[in-house]
Amino acid sequence: MSAPPSLAAFTVTVLFAGDRCLLLERALDRSRFPGRWTGIGGRVEPGEYADLTAAARRELAEETGLPAESLPPLLLRRVVLQHRAGSQELTVLLYFTGELAAQRTLPPSPAGSFHWVPVDHLDAFPLIDNARLVLPLLVADRTRDPRGQEPVRLGLARSDAEGTIVDIVWA
Repeated sequence: MSAPPSLAAFTVTVLFAGDRCLLLERALDRSRFPGRWTGIGGRVEPGEYADLTAAARRELAEETGLPAESLPPLLLRRVVLQHRAGSQELTVLLYFTGELAAQRTLPPSPAGSFHWVPVDHLDAFPLIDNARLVLPLLVADRTRDPRGQEPVRLGLARSDAEGTIVDIVWA
């Protein structure tokens, strides 16, 4: 297998309010992972690499419709490098968390619908493969290190022949 010719970075933000986290249930018409659940985010644009938190805030505001000034501070907690079989991109996933004082009801977007999920029931939802592996760790990070003082954790995702992420090796 030859190396992928391009690199793409994506933000994935999980907002928390008490014992719940806000997840996106991807619309059924999406080309990638229709009907699967994940955090909220999207592609880092070429001019945004100098401020990845700003990229995460932009994506969060675009996806949710929340005004950027109403968004909480975001903490970069984990970064995952992955390559899926058949993909032309080496992908970097930047996982952020943020804390809201209370849950906010959000209307559906073209990307899908938003749901507040109890953090102790994440395994009951059809999460995207990488989200299934990372979201419980973000919950633990938040509990252990609420102010985000620990170094960002780096991981390498390993996939099977079909391109499904089966585990992440953390440095």
